[in-house]
Amino acid sequence: MDENIENKNENTEEVKEEKSAVSKAVSETVSEVKEATKNINNKENVAVAKKFFTNFFKTPFSQIKDIVSNHKPFFIMAIIILAVWVVAECISGIISVADSYAYSSYYTIEMYMRNSVSSAFTIIKSLLIPIIIVALLSGIIYLFMKDKKKNFLTVLTTVIITKIPVALASIVGLLGYIGSELYKISVAFSGFCSAFSFVLLYFGIKALYKEENDDKAIIKFIITVSIFSGIALILHFFGLNIY
Repeated sequence: MDENIENKNENTEEVKEEKSAVSKAVSETVSEVKEATKNINNKENVAVAKKFFTNFFKTPFSQIKDIVSNHKPFFIMAIIILAVWVVAECISGIISVADSYAYSSYYTIEMYMRNSVSSAFTIIKSLLIPIIIVALLSGIIYLFMKDKKKNFLTVLTTVIITKIPVALASIVGLLGYIGSELYKISVAFSGFCSAFSFVLLYFGIKALYKEENDDKAIIKFIITVSIFSGIALILHFFGLNIY
């Protein structure tokens, strides 16, 4: 009886500590974002971005480790990458909607209104999908991190950087609307980028968890991706395809 009470008290304390850690992380994140937006130095950001992309395609894993060590110089760049990804997905959504109008006939106002509402949701979903992917992965990784010394923005910046190939694929994918041959090339390129991003994510998770043992790192990676996939499956039933 006494043991059960002690276990309950321990669990309660753990929950309180977890809530406190999350609350602290949110507060730190908001403060750091405000500070970063106030101290934007365009020349410095361009220099950082130029150096990063020069090295990223030569030594991508070393660059990820540098971001995990100190994310601040890369944060603004990461937000810009996310914004470009969102814009590319939005344009793709708009083109898809335009195609549906071009090849559809509407015999009643009701049919037209239904399609208009559906089209609006399509564009909104296009805007949200990159943000949801990044937020979900960052949240899962942060919650499972034993070492909370790494703040949420470190995780967020790292995850966005690992999605650079996917963002690039979204941009190249727009060429697929020009012709069938370009579409085939964009699909093949998208597959390559997804695989590359998957590898980058593994090394990002390994660095964030500070896991030197490859076997343990792979297990943590599989658990993280499995949780993400489970949530993605649930969102699929609500019309959000994030995978």
